[in-house]
Amino acid sequence: MNQNTKDRLIRILVGYVGLYPTLLIVLTLLKPVTQGLSLPVVVLIEAIILVPLTQLVSFPLAGKLIDMLRKDK
Repeated sequence: MNQNTKDRLIRILVGYVGLYPTLLIVLTLLKPVTQGLSLPVVVLIEAIILVPLTQLVSFPLAGKLIDMLRKDK
């Protein structure tokens, strides 16, 4: 496997590690607020919160975690 493919797979892994817990927490916390709203409004509210949170917090943290795990090998 060449380096370009490895880098892409690591980026995908960082995405999963960063997105899943963030999505789970946000959906759980917003459920009481968004319960009676229509699906498009719920998706809009969640996207407004999730995009900055994942890009500025979750993905960088996940990237650092993956880097630490890779250096331990």
